[in-house]
Amino acid sequence: MKKVIELPEKFNFKAATTDHGWYMLPPFHSNDDMSALNRVEKLSTGKIVMLHIKQDNAKLIIEIEDKKTLTNKESEEIIRKISWMYRLDEDYSAFYKMCADNKDMQEIVTENRGRLLRSPSIFEDIVKTILTTNTTWSRTISMTTNFVTLLGERYSDDSGLFTFPTPEAVLKKDRDFLNQTVKLGYRSDYIYELALNIVNGVYDLDVLKNPEISTEDVVLKMKKIKGVGPYALSNILMLLGRYDYLPVDSEFKKHVKNKYFSGELPPNAQLHQLYKEWGEYKFLAYWFDR
Repeated sequence: MKKVIELPEKFNFKAATTDHGWYMLPPFHSNDDMSALNRVEKLSTGKIVMLHIKQDNAKLIIEIEDKKTLTNKESEEIIRKISWMYRLDEDYSAFYKMCADNKDMQEIVTENRGRLLRSPSIFEDIVKTILTTNTTWSRTISMTTNFVTLLGERYSDDSGLFTFPTPEAVLKKDRDFLNQTVKLGYRSDYIYELALNIVNGVYDLDVLKNPEISTEDVVLKMKKIKGVGPYALSNILMLLGRYDYLPVDSEFKKHVKNKYFSGELPPNAQLHQLYKEWGEYKFLAYWFDR
């Protein structure tokens, strides 16, 4: 079964997939030449499907490796989720204009870059962000793989591929299981509490997608989530399509002190001013500058 999405005029599938590291974390799986991205996805009806995503000129092709018939609702859900993953509704024209006027960023325009892959659900993006804090990237991959394979649902009886766990699946285990078996360490409490608050209706993460809510209000909501510090906050805001916050963390400081300050670290106030001229695109400017 095949579904087709018309693409914006400026779209680069490989860049949109690989410019952010999520493609390396299950349930995403990529082929060696990065011509396609695969994902096991559980739909709201409970059906589990394998998605193969690739670009064909001005179209995004989604092949569903499944013999089951999909309802119109299920097909629409797949298209909606993939459109969100690839930010197909975001307008980058203002960002491209700024890049065109900056000699160090002009290739962003010529290569149609700017879109950064995100997950279909905000829950998944928050969990994965928490799993990147205070650790190495290889450890993030290991923790995410454990989380998915030990708590997700298997695609088929003979498959080694799994869906991303739901909050309900997390709550079927306890914090010790997350800590000792999944090996999430101190992050176990954060992820367990996040799942608990979602299931109990304390957090409605989908409301964060509403573009009419100010970034300040989104920040206030995100700060209530344990484990979401300054770095995680800016990363999650980026994943929500809000690029006006900077992650002034160790990686940021390492980059800017070497590139702009001859190895000497200036005060934080000066660091926050570094990408000021990029306005609502500060995070993207930093991301591609790095």
